[in-house]
Formats: sequence, C-alpha cells, structure tokens
Amino acid sequence: MNSNTGHPPSLWHATAAPAPPSPPLERTAQADVVVIGAGYTGSSTALHLAERGVNVALLEAVEIGSGAAGRS
Repeated sequence: MNSNTGHPPSLWHATAAPAPPSPPLERTAQADVVVIGAGYTGSSTALHLAERGVNVALLEAVEIGSGAAGRS
C-alpha cells in the first residue's frame, strides 16, 4: 500500500519522474479559475487554461497521480 494514499502501488507511481513539491495551501490565494482534482481532466483543464493566459489554481487532496488516473 502507498502510505500517502492507502492505494496499492501503481506502475505510474513507480516509473514517473518525481512531482514538484506541492505543500498544502496555507494562505490566501487568488486565481481566475480554480480546478479541483489533478487527475486527467483537471490537469488537462488547468494546463489548457494556463496556456491561454488564465491565472489557474489546481488543487489536489493528496498528490498528482494519487487517484484513479495514476492507477489506470
């Protein structure tokens, strides 16, 4: 079991480059759009908006790839 998520180990987690540090949000932040969930859909949405100049905050409860997207 992955101690961070309680899920079994995944191939993605075992082979992906380490994610950049993502400490908990402990202060006020401003964004034009807040995307909740960094799975396939949330990460893609946040990326496409940011590429178009939108100020985006992407929030994830555990870490990117820790949910179903990382275990697929």
